[in-house]
Amino acid sequence: MSGTDALLTVFRALRRFNDGVSAVAIALGMAIVAFAVLALLAAALERHVWGYGYAWMNDLPPYLLPWCVFPIMGVLLRGDRHIQVEVAPALLEGRRLHGLRLVVGLIVFVSAVYFCLAGWEATAFFKMLGQVTETEIQIPFWWLYAAFPAGFAVLASFALEAVLSAGLSLTGRPVEEVVGGNAS
Repeated sequence: MSGTDALLTVFRALRRFNDGVSAVAIALGMAIVAFAVLALLAAALERHVWGYGYAWMNDLPPYLLPWCVFPIMGVLLRGDRHIQVEVAPALLEGRRLHGLRLVVGLIVFVSAVYFCLAGWEATAFFKMLGQVTETEIQIPFWWLYAAFPAGFAVLASFALEAVLSAGLSLTGRPVEEVVGGNAS
């Protein structure tokens, strides 16, 4: 098995894994947004009809927001749906463009791993402190902070996929050919 074939095997396996992670991250994000909208609507209706409401319906949606945002970062990276400046890619083509994508993917991967580890330490710190939110339903703060390392781990996985994709493209194996369609 050549180096390119081994790279291709790893890429295909990681892509299948990330397909599943993508589906879970999007479903989680949709569920959180749906819950937030329904909880805030129900809280407003309760206050309007009965004159009082449950505080947790107002408090919980903002606490869930990191669990909506952070796991989706990798999905946005894969689909090029993130905020970006497209000057260099518009000026480059061929191997230079694939080289740029490789460098960007490596920077994102290293950054994601760094932030994942830092998030893990922060989560462990808050778990050690044992603090909870001061809301009607008390939630350990570490549950909220766990979204950071989880999200950055997902981003690292998708960034690694982007690195492998750019690497395969540099070897002359277009990713579209490898996966049978659009790679993003």
